[in-house]
Amino acid sequence: MGHAHEFWIEPESFSPQVGEPLRVRLYVGQHLRGNQQPYITSWFEAFALHDAQGTQPVTGMMGDIPAFSMKPRVSGLQIIHYWSTPDRLKYASEEQFARFIDYEGLTGLKARHEARGLPLVGFEEDYVRCAKALVPVETPEGADRLIGLPIELLAEKNPYTLEADRLPVRLFWEGKPLADTQIRVFQKTSEVEERTLRTDASGRAEIDLSGGGFFLLSAVHLIELDGSNDAVWKSFWASLTFQR
Repeated sequence: MGHAHEFWIEPESFSPQVGEPLRVRLYVGQHLRGNQQPYITSWFEAFALHDAQGTQPVTGMMGDIPAFSMKPRVSGLQIIHYWSTPDRLKYASEEQFARFIDYEGLTGLKARHEARGLPLVGFEEDYVRCAKALVPVETPEGADRLIGLPIELLAEKNPYTLEADRLPVRLFWEGKPLADTQIRVFQKTSEVEERTLRTDASGRAEIDLSGGGFFLLSAVHLIELDGSNDAVWKSFWASLTFQR
């Protein structure tokens, strides 16, 4: 899976019924255009559906596309999450690192990198994907909740029942609010629009939902590694998808 690309969960339908197949695609790509990823158990730490009755692990046959096909057992808002195993990238040029920093709004990362005495090319980074999707089954009633991902975007109101066009979201790192971090918003109607904003001191931001469509929210956080396994950084990528 590519590094400087988004990873997201996209249901084939946002109006599934109880007892009928809900098929969900995993994508990696850019600007909401990407390649589907298959169901491969070694690629994830956890892959599950959360509903009013609890949590169901996603099961499938190796190589299945779409990666998820389950029958919802109860109505209401469902949360699907995918937590990938680490993958690795080697930076082949200074420009590649600079583009990553700029695109993801990683303020201060280059200074931190240089303060550690690290080269600007040829170093390695591990990365992990932490994706969520909100899907209403028959009825939109319910609420998003924290499910324990290392990095996690939380919709503080239900986008399917929200009357206003401003959705409050909050970004968490290891269960604590993550301040001053960029959130990139992709909005797909007939075209894909893209914009960014940053979380405030409490990890919150408001997403403009005007115009509706399919939404992908994405954020990135990096931690330092000591290089003992050859990687000097580890990035964690949060995504949240829903329809409006």
